[in-house]
Amino acid sequence: MARLLFAMVVAAILTTGCATAHKMNSVSIGMTKQEVISVLGPPTSTSAKEGVEYLNYRFSETDDHAFNGITSPYFVRIINGKVDSYGRLGDFDSTKAPETKSTIDLNIKK
Repeated sequence: MARLLFAMVVAAILTTGCATAHKMNSVSIGMTKQEVISVLGPPTSTSAKEGVEYLNYRFSETDDHAFNGITSPYFVRIINGKVDSYGRLGDFDSTKAPETKSTIDLNIKK
């Protein structure tokens, strides 16, 4: 009986604290919201504004981080029902709306 209990404790320790950030590697541009949720699971939170929806996640990057409960914020941005971008929060201004830049030629031609 003691061996069984010991084996159960060891199994519990070995299965606790697995890195989860690698799940983001399964996300692709163009996936639907439901496809993302089926791969990553339900988001920690969601937010939306003007046709842009964010699925917010918290993942551990290493087994040590997972064991200690350390997570980092990740996001999936959905526009028009499809994944437009994804990654670690802060990558390429992920929390800012996309910007369009234009140049105006002020030289007058004669």
